[in-house]
Amino acid sequence: MSNTVPPVGRCRFCAHDRALTAHRSRLDGLLRLLCTPCWSAVTLTEERGDNVTWPSGHTEEAAQVEGGLW
Repeated sequence: MSNTVPPVGRCRFCAHDRALTAHRSRLDGLLRLLCTPCWSAVTLTEERGDNVTWPSGHTEEAAQVEGGLW
């Protein structure tokens, strides 16, 4: 017997690298990948009728490349 293992990646809410689950927001209908603790917190918040404040996109510094080209 083989169970499906959830993908590992960066959570859209807390930005930690963890196993992810898809969550479709009730407010805007967007599908986001969240870790289990964030998925639970967001789902409960939306079920209460409260709005979730989604963090803005996370940016990472690009590595410097000699000559300025990739």
